[in-house]
Amino acid sequence: MSTHHSPRIVLVTGGAGFIGANFLLRMVPRYPDVQFVNLDALTYAGNPMTLQPIENADNYTFVHGDSADGALVQRRFDKHDFTTVAHFAAESHVDRSILDPLAFVRTNVVGTATLLDAARRAWTTEGAIDPVAFRCYHISTDEVFGTLGDTGAFDETTPYDPHSPYSASKAGSYHLVRAYADTYGLPVVISNCSNNYGPF
Repeated sequence: MSTHHSPRIVLVTGGAGFIGANFLLRMVPRYPDVQFVNLDALTYAGNPMTLQPIENADNYTFVHGDSADGALVQRRFDKHDFTTVAHFAAESHVDRSILDPLAFVRTNVVGTATLLDAARRAWTTEGAIDPVAFRCYHISTDEVFGTLGDTGAFDETTPYDPHSPYSASKAGSYHLVRAYADTYGLPVVISNCSNNYGPF
């Protein structure tokens, strides 16, 4: 059986942030038959002006809201029948996490758990989730691996070793994503980005 996933309606969290915005600016014009719904709380990291080139596109919708707001997330799943989640929303930056660690736990851990559970409920049919019909992409960070050692590189086998509230919260979100994949069969893809460069 093929496991190729073809998105139809994509929930993008944190799409006004740097990485999410670049994703949307590339994907919305490239895939006019795919609907993109951008859920963003517009914190210090979000800039809606970045998205001006696509804000009137027929296949793009912006929703101002928090991914940790369970009622809001559930309403969006009920309304849009998402086939795909691209989860960029996160509190980031180590220094900010030292000043306000609970904000990082709320967004990165509770927000991720909220999305995962909404997807699980929406996508489970007769006790199973179709891995071809649905997919959840979780954008993580190399910070979860801790300090770069003597090898000069991390890989998929590097143990998690977070040392800040930021990296610990992202490690926690990873473990939730893996748990939902293993427990419920939620089809997930996880990336551990290093430094990202590009427009904005």
